[in-house]
Amino acid sequence: MRHLHRWMPTLLLVTGMLLLVPLGVRQVLHTPEEGRTVTALMLAAYLAWALVESRVTYRESRKPTAERDGATLEFYAMGRLATILLALAPPMLAVDPGVRIGGLLCFVGGVVLRLIAIRTLGRAYSHRVRLPDASLLVTDGVYRLLRHPAYTGMLLAHVGYLWVFPGVPGIAAFVAVFVPAVLLRIRHEERLLLGSFPGYAEYAASRKRLVPWLW
Repeated sequence: MRHLHRWMPTLLLVTGMLLLVPLGVRQVLHTPEEGRTVTALMLAAYLAWALVESRVTYRESRKPTAERDGATLEFYAMGRLATILLALAPPMLAVDPGVRIGGLLCFVGGVVLRLIAIRTLGRAYSHRVRLPDASLLVTDGVYRLLRHPAYTGMLLAHVGYLWVFPGVPGIAAFVAVFVPAVLLRIRHEERLLLGSFPGYAEYAASRKRLVPWLW
């Protein structure tokens, strides 16, 4: 079971990408010609992003079992996969080509924000929720603005993805599964951080979680 726990994120990632390629190509070919270039770029960009983050996913599999994670990563990963795969299933909402371009830009912005947040955390970043080292609390860079910018970037990227591939089942999965999974992880992480870092409560009181000035 521990080996499965370690390798589950990698298995989910590989399975998701293997399914995304044929489903995505089929959807690109069924997209009206004026929007086909954007959908093809979106599919390529998503696969490139998954490849970039696969290095982190693989490193995670080499770490000890994370008892503090509470299987939140599996729920989070399945919500993400449900969103990206079901977005390619009918029925599809009709969208203007300009909207698709806006979605692609939103996706890129979200991915850039997430990668910056991961780079800022450095050794403190982990896919799984772990008991943190007090010396690794990061409050600079994008963490001056938000407590969880990596999750903000993740959600923004998938909003953009759904603009480009506006499948009704995918939108439903995003709202009903993926967003709740993110919120559950945030709650789980913050409970651990509040109990581990004496200064975290003060830091959290001065910054929003995901959206500046709102929440």
